[in-house]
Amino acid sequence: MGINKEKIVVPLTLAVQLILLATGNTLTVICRKITVKSSSLVKPIIVILSLVLPSLFSVLAHGTETIDNKSDSWRFISLADWHWGEKYVMGNRKQGFEADVEDNIATLKWMKQGFGGELILLPGDSNTGHWGMPKFIKKFNANLSPKQAILQAGKRSYAGMIDTFQRGGYDKLIMAVGDHEVGDNPWPVASDVSKYQAEFRESFANAFNYSTDGSTFKYSDKIGSADSRPLGTIYENTSYAYQHKNVLFVTMDVFHQQDYKTAIGEEGTVTGTVVGPHLTWFETVLSEARKDATIKHIFVQSHLPVIYPVRKVSSSGMLIDNGVDNPFWELMRKYQVDIYFAGEVHANTVTKDPESNLLQVVTRGNFFTNFQTIDITDNKIEMTLYRHFGEQTSDGDYHASGTLSIDKSTQKTRIKASGGLALLEPKSKLLHFTFEEDFAEVDRPINGLREKESSSVIDGKHCDRTLANSGTFGAQYDALHCNVEIVPGKHGNVGQFTEDSRMAVFAMGPLQGKHAIAYELSFKTDAKANQILVNTATIWGNTPKDFLNLYLDNGIATVAISDKKMLKAESNKLNDGKWHRIKVSMPHDNAKLSELVVEVDGKVVDSKQTRGDAIIKLNQSMRFTIGGKGYSKNALKTLPVKNFIGLIDDVSLWTL
Repeated sequence: MGINKEKIVVPLTLAVQLILLATGNTLTVICRKITVKSSSLVKPIIVILSLVLPSLFSVLAHGTETIDNKSDSWRFISLADWHWGEKYVMGNRKQGFEADVEDNIATLKWMKQGFGGELILLPGDSNTGHWGMPKFIKKFNANLSPKQAILQAGKRSYAGMIDTFQRGGYDKLIMAVGDHEVGDNPWPVASDVSKYQAEFRESFANAFNYSTDGSTFKYSDKIGSADSRPLGTIYENTSYAYQHKNVLFVTMDVFHQQDYKTAIGEEGTVTGTVVGPHLTWFETVLSEARKDATIKHIFVQSHLPVIYPVRKVSSSGMLIDNGVDNPFWELMRKYQVDIYFAGEVHANTVTKDPESNLLQVVTRGNFFTNFQTIDITDNKIEMTLYRHFGEQTSDGDYHASGTLSIDKSTQKTRIKASGGLALLEPKSKLLHFTFEEDFAEVDRPINGLREKESSSVIDGKHCDRTLANSGTFGAQYDALHCNVEIVPGKHGNVGQFTEDSRMAVFAMGPLQGKHAIAYELSFKTDAKANQILVNTATIWGNTPKDFLNLYLDNGIATVAISDKKMLKAESNKLNDGKWHRIKVSMPHDNAKLSELVVEVDGKVVDSKQTRGDAIIKLNQSMRFTIGGKGYSKNALKTLPVKNFIGLIDDVSLWTL
């Protein structure tokens, strides 16, 4: 049969992981590698695999052929937020440039050899993109205008990226515009990043969507009677529809701007939405696609998620305006789009539309740390999520960590998902810490934590242990901690906190904007200081507002949305050395401070405002923190609050 014994390593590892995922076991790190060294073992193993796993046997025999081994099946790769294209801007002026490029090429070659893929789908953010900023221009070429710098930096970044992927074996890149492709949020009124949106798009489109000589748009074939792109709009070179075999890919540029002097959203002059002729074209394409019998599946990609909440890691967490009520989403629902691919948040979340079979698949691809394979037949879509655990991505130390399948072979579509691609219930208990499962972080690594050494430092203390999150946001939202002693409590274990204790979730959110949330926890203390129980302040900047914090001010429960606006519960002091429980709830989206519901020991208590009322607006760049200032110490440095001293148990947070 001619099977290379060395290549049996990856399929055997994959087999074990897929079996675990199929049986509902989300443990992905059983072993780093399974190796068969003895030639006498190869034939028996192959025989067993051929009997019980014929589809896997096909992979062994035929390399990158897809799992179902059907002649009409094919595969593509999804890689959101690659974020490694900035190195090409400075080229050899960047330290380690050549080594980094070669490592990227080696990773892609390994991916192509082991997993194949006829194209790569990239839902935005390939670079940093701060090319119009004075700081960047001074470093890049001080003689250039912002307009010139944007065009030249973009040309270098995208050309270098495309060359690397081609040398790695991938010639076809279907890429969406991300916020970093248009300068990165926010977009202040009248700023250069707002003023030169056209130049950002020009450099992007010239590289990805036009022929090398610039004469031909690559994706010009009509979809039925519909133009392949929204001609006559500013998106005509960055939004387009492209049919590959039995799939229609619709790539959308969702970054809308009226003009560079008008703020239209939370991010300034640019917001996430699809309107006017752009939206009309989108509907026309979807309508025509549904008339075409050769199109079996429709995939739409843009950069921004639509459904809230989503997991987030080191991201501003920008979303499409108005969520599922946006006409953009409503059209995807109407025309039975199968999957909406997005990125932005650097984490993995799959959510099903509440009114249809449309799935939002938001994934992480940062620096090749994650990627997905998607296998396609006429009736099935099968996705596998791979996560990297090694030192360098070119070492191939990836493990299957989630699966998703969509079966359309019967009248009723069947969706199955597990692991990192399991369907999220949006209105559920996302975070829940019981203090029963305490790990060394190295044994239960948090996705994205190790990319920066400083991420393990919480308010001046290096932390290397994690408390398991049993909520639906899962292990991505385990709490990093140090100097929190796990001790026996009234019902199982509890956390004992001192001034030196630190406990915070590295992943960001889920608090965002005016979305309603609630949290609760139990505690026991006799300290008289103004102590922090729950902290949701921003991790960026030092503005003490836009949070929903819970303090215990000499025993009085106090809920604060800024350094001035607070609610003080009118109840007995709770620093009496006994166990108490506090629950804080926003009754609905866009709630006011005065509408907050505060419960103490299961009973709603009256609360008194300080310095007036206000609508609650939550900063999306926060890391949920228990008992201290955590990652947001700068935002709280002017506030007279101290770390909690006492016992804490059963902490939870959910969306409403």
